[in-house]
Amino acid sequence: MDYTHSIQAALDYIDSSITGPLSAGRIAQEAGYSAYHFSRVFSQTIGIPLMAYVTWRKLQYALYDLSRGKKVIDTAMAYSFETHGGFTKAFVHWFGFPPSLCKLRLTANPPAKVTVPMLANKFSGGSSMNPHIVELTPFSAVGYPTRHQIENMKDNVNAPTFWDTIDLDYGAILTKLHRTFTKSKHFEICMCYDIDEGTGEFTYMMGRGIDNPEDLANMQPDMTRIDVAGGLYAIFSTPPAADSFIQATQDTWNEIFLHWLAQSEFEYDPTRRDFSYHDYRDHGWYFGGKLQIDICIPIRQREEEKRKSQIRKAHRA
Repeated sequence: MDYTHSIQAALDYIDSSITGPLSAGRIAQEAGYSAYHFSRVFSQTIGIPLMAYVTWRKLQYALYDLSRGKKVIDTAMAYSFETHGGFTKAFVHWFGFPPSLCKLRLTANPPAKVTVPMLANKFSGGSSMNPHIVELTPFSAVGYPTRHQIENMKDNVNAPTFWDTIDLDYGAILTKLHRTFTKSKHFEICMCYDIDEGTGEFTYMMGRGIDNPEDLANMQPDMTRIDVAGGLYAIFSTPPAADSFIQATQDTWNEIFLHWLAQSEFEYDPTRRDFSYHDYRDHGWYFGGKLQIDICIPIRQREEEKRKSQIRKAHRA
C-alpha cells in the first residue's frame, strides 16, 4: 500500500502547527490512521521515528530564527521545548553544534517545504564534503583584537575583507606582525570569540600565526596573544574564488554547520576555538590568482559513536 499521500498530509500538518505541542496521536489522526500504525509506517518510509522527525523539524525552524538573531531561550520556548537545557541538548544531537553559534556563523534560509521523497533521501544520505581530520599541534596567534556588533557583519567576519569595514590599517598591522615574528611560517589566523548573546557583540582578531615559540619573545606590549589548543580538528578548504571570495567563505561555513556536522560522527567541541587559516593561497599566488582559505572546526566524537566504538572493541576482544 502506498502511504505517500497520508504521510505528506502529516508533514504539512506538522509545519502548520510547528510552534505547538505536537503529539503522535494528533498527527496520525490528521493522516487518517491510528497512532501505532502510522508511527510504524512513517518510520519505515522516512527513516526516522515520527516524534524524532517532529523534534528535527522544530529545530529546523528554530535554527532559522537563531540565525536571524533571536535569543536561545526565547526560541526554545517558541517551539515548545520545556527547558533551555533540553533545547540545547536536542539541537546538538541533531546538528552537531550548540545553538549559540547560529547568530554569528550562519546565514540560513527559511525552512523549505518538505516532501516524502526528499526526506527519505535526506535521512539515508550524507554530506559531499570531505574535510581533513587532523590532530592539530597547539600554536599561538598574536594580533590586535577589536570589539564589534554581529549585526550586518555575519557574512564576512571570517574573510580578510572584513578589515575593510573597520577602522584599522590591517595592511600595516600584518606587515608589522610578520616583521616582528620572523621564525614562524607565513600564516594568519582569523577568529571570533567572547560572543555576547544579549548585546550581539563579539571580539574579532586577525593575527599572525606563531608556530615557533622563540618568536613569542618578540611580543610588544600592545599586542594580544591567543593560544589555540591542539586536538582533533576538521579542516575545510573553501573553493578557489576571485570575485565572490566572501560568498565562497560563507557558503563553506553554512555547509559545515547545516550539513556536514549533522551527518558526521563528530560534533563541534565548544571547549576549543574555531578559526580560519590564511596562507599564501589567500594572496592569490596560486589557482590563477583566485583565493582560498581553510576553515578549522574543533570536533569530538559524538557520545553515541563512542558507545558504538566501545561495543565493537568489546566484540573483537
